[in-house]
Amino acid sequence: MNSLVKAVFATLGAALLIAATPALGAEDAAPWRFELTPYIWGAGLDGSVRVDGRPQAGLAVEQSFSDILKALDFAAMGGFEARKERWGLLLDAVYFRIANEGMVSSRRGFASLAAQGALTQQLYSVAASYRAVEGRNPVDVIGGLRYSSVRWDVDVQASVPLLPVADRRLVETKDWVDPYVGARIQQALGGRWTAVGYADIGGFGVGSKLAWQALAAINYAFTPGIIGKVGYRYVSVDYDKSDFTYDMASSGAYLGVGFRW
Repeated sequence: MNSLVKAVFATLGAALLIAATPALGAEDAAPWRFELTPYIWGAGLDGSVRVDGRPQAGLAVEQSFSDILKALDFAAMGGFEARKERWGLLLDAVYFRIANEGMVSSRRGFASLAAQGALTQQLYSVAASYRAVEGRNPVDVIGGLRYSSVRWDVDVQASVPLLPVADRRLVETKDWVDPYVGARIQQALGGRWTAVGYADIGGFGVGSKLAWQALAAINYAFTPGIIGKVGYRYVSVDYDKSDFTYDMASSGAYLGVGFRW
């Protein structure tokens, strides 16, 4: 699966570089425009994870962003857009890792049970866009691929005097690719303000059974090249294959700054 994802991203990246190279005699063609947007997404999690197809192996997850923030080990998020006339390329990346540990002991510390766990989730999207409606309120139609990866690492240690120490570690990674289609609508509000609405749907049984997301945002142009962004994003994934079920919704506010050139 990883080799497939790398090949897809390499092919699309090569296509962008080739398209961005000016052809002879095409000096009057419209230039490429770019936008890089680092952002923070304060997402909480609500759903369930099941391993090996056994109900008793299921785990209900209900974590607010404040809960996740307490256990957050590392996070990185960002988007990139390249556009030439009506055509464009969209990239988006979300990576975060949460880790936690705990220990329980019997009375007077006769026996103890300690556990350390980490969950890493990655979400990478690449898509082509076409501007179906131009003007002050443009509409883009979008089609692409989204790579999802979930990895968990759990280490459990049990200690009882006069008995061997029991140590068990579980490391598992699941990943898949979803095709998706969507649309983005921008509405000029006057002055430097713009409203943005985005939605896509995918999976269709190729990767997950169903995956969709929606986003609503307000943008403010501090300068033509610096755009402040604030909004709300909801992502839902329903994956059930190979004795692994991941039915999860991630949602929360986000804040970003776009740099255009």
